[in-house]
Amino acid sequence: MSCCSQFLVEFRKKQLGMLIDDLSSSRAALIAPAENISTELVNRLATLSGGLTFVAVSPERANALMLSPMVRQGAGDQRLPSPTTLQYVSVEAREGITTGISASDRARTLQILGSSSIQPRMLVKPGHIFPVQTREGGVLVRTAIPEGALDLVRMSGHTDAAVFVDLLSDQGENLTLEQAKERGRKEAIPIILLSELIQHRLQKEPLVRRVAEAVLPTTLAGEVRAIVYRSTISDVEHIALVKGELDGDSTILVRVQAEQTIGDVFGGTSQPSRSHLRNSLKAVGERGCGIILYLRRPFMSDGGSAVQPITEPPLRSVTKMREYGIGAQILRELGVKKVELLTSTTRSLEGLPSFGITVVAQIPIPDLITSKEHFV
Repeated sequence: MSCCSQFLVEFRKKQLGMLIDDLSSSRAALIAPAENISTELVNRLATLSGGLTFVAVSPERANALMLSPMVRQGAGDQRLPSPTTLQYVSVEAREGITTGISASDRARTLQILGSSSIQPRMLVKPGHIFPVQTREGGVLVRTAIPEGALDLVRMSGHTDAAVFVDLLSDQGENLTLEQAKERGRKEAIPIILLSELIQHRLQKEPLVRRVAEAVLPTTLAGEVRAIVYRSTISDVEHIALVKGELDGDSTILVRVQAEQTIGDVFGGTSQPSRSHLRNSLKAVGERGCGIILYLRRPFMSDGGSAVQPITEPPLRSVTKMREYGIGAQILRELGVKKVELLTSTTRSLEGLPSFGITVVAQIPIPDLITSKEHFV
């Protein structure tokens, strides 16, 4: 049983868990389903966390509840769960509460936000509960606590509204990863890392489907089959260039390459991706059998760009994880189980076998093409 599967078993029992962002912000939050949350659990969240009560909601639920975006007061506003999170105007239950501050009042508001019967007229604005926006596709599109909380609550069988509260120290600072883990162990709260949730979803969910196929003549690899796969979580296509007949029992030469449009198409001395692609095509052609996977970068940045800038090692790691997951699903759909991986790095790729693909060997991309040779 995977770490995520074990977490979900405990989470369903206790209706309480801890999610740690080990990839970007190093924040930790207690999470719970908003649907049918009890006064006792709201009180425990407040006692253990010290933070504000946020509710991650899906875009559909936000629209149905007629939630209004809140204008950020400034870049330094620390009330928001992250600098890139859109917060809606705070809300309160219209009836059945007093000041709105007590645990029972907060539970009442949270129950309305998470109810399977959505009734926007049962809420008033402003209030003491803070709904926040999430992205369609969850953590596979945006790596953040709100998306992770909502994914886990949905996976546990509840509605698309997840309570999350930042874990803070007595000084009001975010707990470190080790401090958060220690608190979770002390309170017997199940713990999951954001990276574990992403890997679980990549392993378990169908992310691509075959949509088109054609024979493509190439200069470097000869005639290949070009098979197009569409992403189920974003409106982009990936392509597999298949040379020869694939045998599921054989080891297949494979290159997995994420797009770098400027370098791949127009060249340039600063972009090695073009030469990597050309030399990999040549190698597959000389072998007579193999696959080039060319993956679009569908992971939206917070500004809406289709290419997410990768600057910090944790973000680079999670992007690679996503690429491995999508690539592995395409290889499995093609019937491939064992690969010789053409790679530009000497680093061991420990994560790829967890997606169901055995890396028999990592082979450096050979330098087969001189600069005078044409790409197409």
